[in-house]
Amino acid sequence: MMRALSWAHTGELLYLLVIKELKVRYKSRFLGYVWALVNPLAFAFVYWIAFKFIMRVEMANYSLYLITGIFPWVWLSLGVANGARSYLHNASLIKKASMPRAILPLSCVAQETVHFIFALPIIIAFVVLAGDYAMRPAWIWQIPLLVALQVAFVSPLALSMALLNVYVRDIEYLVTIGFSLLFFATPMVYAITMVPDAYRHFFELNPLHALMQSWRSVLLDGAVELPYLAYAAAVAALMSLIAWALYRKLAPRIGELL
Repeated sequence: MMRALSWAHTGELLYLLVIKELKVRYKSRFLGYVWALVNPLAFAFVYWIAFKFIMRVEMANYSLYLITGIFPWVWLSLGVANGARSYLHNASLIKKASMPRAILPLSCVAQETVHFIFALPIIIAFVVLAGDYAMRPAWIWQIPLLVALQVAFVSPLALSMALLNVYVRDIEYLVTIGFSLLFFATPMVYAITMVPDAYRHFFELNPLHALMQSWRSVLLDGAVELPYLAYAAAVAALMSLIAWALYRKLAPRIGELL
């Protein structure tokens, strides 16, 4: 019973943190939540112009290829980047309040998850209207499955970076630089079939490619590619074990170091 109450209290605290941050983020902003959609749409538009018309990438439905990858990518990168800064930005809260230390980076992941879920109707509208695709009944279970997988993938990564950032303050900057490099190594703005055969294997080893390709397969083809899904799930499980080990070792000293 005590454990159930503890989980209920943790869930309520996570909910309150997410609501508070969302209210603070959009307070006094006329367009409010629309700004969360503008950022990935602007990225997609810029890359569409650069690669479709300047570099002349020959790919059918290239705009949809970008949109179905960039929205999950923004969720992933912002969840980890904001999570990495969560302990430093909430130092006073950590020192004053008694709470599970993992909840702060996880609340950052939850915020970006909320943004993505609210953006899903926009993504689906683009797929159905701009791409002339039909609504797929399988999306009812496929999309929630991928949302759960990405939460499981992002959460341990955000927690690990947050813990390490308390000890080495450069981590948050390295995370930003790392995602900038990984954006082009995933790949995001070109198909993996464009990579020379000699190097393609290295790109396919990138678990972010498996995750992003899973989103594109579901949204554009209505199909779950089990090898990609299994690979991303296996990496998420491994990262969860690493994050748990780091949490047990490093979390007790967070209050002292802040």
